[in-house]
Amino acid sequence: MSLTIEGKTIGPDEKCFLIAEVSANHDRDLDHALHLVDIAADAGWDSLKLQTYDADTLTIRSNHPSMAVDPVWGKENLYELYDSAGMPMEFHAPLFAKARERGLLPFTSIYDPRDLDFIESLDCPIYKIASFEMTFDDLLVAVAGTKKPIILSTGMANLAEITHAVEMLDKHNSGEVILLHCCSSYPAPFESINLNAMQTMRERFGRMVGFSDHTIGAIGPLTAAAMGAVAVEKHYTSDPTRKGPDHRFSATPDVMKEIAEGMKAIHALKGSSEKGTTEAEQVSKSVGRRSAFALRDLPAGHVVTPEDFRFVRPAAGIPPNDKPALLGRRLARAVPAGHPITYEDIAS
Repeated sequence: MSLTIEGKTIGPDEKCFLIAEVSANHDRDLDHALHLVDIAADAGWDSLKLQTYDADTLTIRSNHPSMAVDPVWGKENLYELYDSAGMPMEFHAPLFAKARERGLLPFTSIYDPRDLDFIESLDCPIYKIASFEMTFDDLLVAVAGTKKPIILSTGMANLAEITHAVEMLDKHNSGEVILLHCCSSYPAPFESINLNAMQTMRERFGRMVGFSDHTIGAIGPLTAAAMGAVAVEKHYTSDPTRKGPDHRFSATPDVMKEIAEGMKAIHALKGSSEKGTTEAEQVSKSVGRRSAFALRDLPAGHVVTPEDFRFVRPAAGIPPNDKPALLGRRLARAVPAGHPITYEDIAS
């Protein structure tokens, strides 16, 4: 089970696929947004993800109390927040081009079916559906119609909601669906992450599963990869002290590099599912395992007794788990004291 897009493969036998989430950290400044592309590429990440929306995509102007947001987001209501955080549509094409130029796979989160034609014009190879939109059936149906792969975040969702979303995508013949486990809290505390849920999702839905991370630092993504996440998505910034709603919980360039290097190490550590002696272990196996060594000169024709040998290091003779091949057997040739007794020394 794997998926290859523009030469990049996502799958359980691959290095964890790293998705650099620009989110609102473009700060509505194209030069800064292009600099973020370089940060992701220089850190060794695999893809660049944008978010395609404006305030009218997500909400309406309203003074209803439910529209108020926590002051930590820097605005007083949802419309103002999204109006300030949305990336200008004209940024998309140069960011897609710069990402591909730097070897990153570019794609975006879609929030409204009305934006689908625009995103398709960018030759977007894969779609992301955010946790907040996974219950928006009209959006699921529209994106499924592209037949392109879909990454579906599942923050806030229970299994029934995920089941419904997956069934909607399958019913409308979407492309491959990758599920991302997620805790939609910003930043997310470690005790709320519950990475074991990735295994539950793999078993329940039979899909590749990754992790959309909102924790601070590198340990969340690295742990998820060690537990089998095929992809990790994380917000990042050039500077967490910049003004804007998402900088405060986003990864710094140094953390981005730490994650990328850690993913390489984890992939090497996970290795193959086969169990056997590795090339790196051969010397240790030869030197550190025990085998039969003669305690005295043993002539040809001698019948080996327990007093004739000991199992000691190194593994140059008959191993201790094959004592029947040694005891009571006649020697085909003489074995000097201090030499290993090998299978070739035993008469057939």
